[in-house]
Amino acid sequence: MVKTYALPETPDARALEFWLQNEGVDSVIALGRQGLMAAQSLGDKRPVIIGALPIAPGSVSGISLSPEPAVLFRHLNELAPNVSRVHVVHTERNQWLIKKAETAARAHGLTLSTYQVNDLRDAVHKYRKILQSIRGPAEAIWLPLDNVTADDDVILPIVLQAAWEKEFVVFSSKPPHAQRGALFSVLPNHFGMGQQLAKVALNGPHPAGVAPLENLDIAVNLRTAFHLGLRFTPRQQENFDLVFPSR
Repeated sequence: MVKTYALPETPDARALEFWLQNEGVDSVIALGRQGLMAAQSLGDKRPVIIGALPIAPGSVSGISLSPEPAVLFRHLNELAPNVSRVHVVHTERNQWLIKKAETAARAHGLTLSTYQVNDLRDAVHKYRKILQSIRGPAEAIWLPLDNVTADDDVILPIVLQAAWEKEFVVFSSKPPHAQRGALFSVLPNHFGMGQQLAKVALNGPHPAGVAPLENLDIAVNLRTAFHLGLRFTPRQQENFDLVFPSR
């Protein structure tokens, strides 16, 4: 049985602990930053699974908002089958995800070129070198869920302008990027995310501590697709959860 507890603006750790004991709660699913802070005040009396945050392996267990790379690459294969190489710039925080992405890329017949950077300045420099090297539609850039290497104000405009001019694919783990011009982006399927979190709560924490989000919807930019010469069947389009520009 699932029981819910709405946190007040200023969570009361004692009140929360009393409620958990009174309700006989065996494990806790904590959502969002406020949920994480409240859960950290509970100690180690029961398992805590974190969700709805871009968490990385470390001191917590749960489901990260960072999308499962295998799902991204499956969409890439379906929408842009001519792409064979994917470039991704990331910070150290996302190294755990890049390891999963390398395995997923091989399984989907893709070559993954990865570049770790330290800060925004370093990221801009790295992207400029990558953009100079890209020659055509067989290459793509993946923008991960990373506030440095997928920065909305600095990185995204540079990458999208180059992609439009050179006609290569950009896809993203950040939901708004499809609306701004990426071929596609993914966004959490909240019902599916809840199911994934519940499964972890029932079966015990993920062996790696944190797992990427598998339950994802897809947003596709048809204007970008048309510019790239990509055409989708009616059956494919039925599976798009969001379409830009809006019909």
